[in-house]
Amino acid sequence: MIRLLLPLIMIGLAGLIFFQFSDPLLAEIDELKVEKATLNEGLDNAKELRLVLDQLLETYNNFNPNDVDRLDKFLPNNVDNVRLIIDINNIARPYNMNIRNLRIKADEERGEASVIEGGSTLNKGAVVLGFSVSGSYSNFQAFLDDLARSLRLVDSVSVSFSSNERNFYNYNVEIQTYWLR
Repeated sequence: MIRLLLPLIMIGLAGLIFFQFSDPLLAEIDELKVEKATLNEGLDNAKELRLVLDQLLETYNNFNPNDVDRLDKFLPNNVDNVRLIIDINNIARPYNMNIRNLRIKADEERGEASVIEGGSTLNKGAVVLGFSVSGSYSNFQAFLDDLARSLRLVDSVSVSFSSNERNFYNYNVEIQTYWLR
């Protein structure tokens, strides 16, 4: 009887040990397999993104560096008010005009995202720069023409003038320039 009962007790004990200790380990192994599949999927996505990044970098590196510099001047990726003022002053200098009474204000209302061609959005900021210059009308007109032809994207917001001498005027100018956020 013990010969028959001992193997049954051993089988019962083995089943108890299996369900008590091994079953939770098997459940944990199943959870780890699911986590491994998720991580492998993330790794595959990262590899695909790396390929896209490499393609974009290759395309960017094929651009002419002079064109990239010109594009950075046209629409910079930060607000550099000092550089903008220096550039405008350099444009005014050949016409014997000096920039005075500087006023800078960020135009947050116009700095929202705007839609561009292709359905993508471009986050841009806008800064309004006000200043005064003095000179003849022909010099001021030439100054505005050069300002319009400069590489920096600039919109004239307002222009007012007053006369203090014959053929010599004081001009108050407000321009708006843009930058990428």
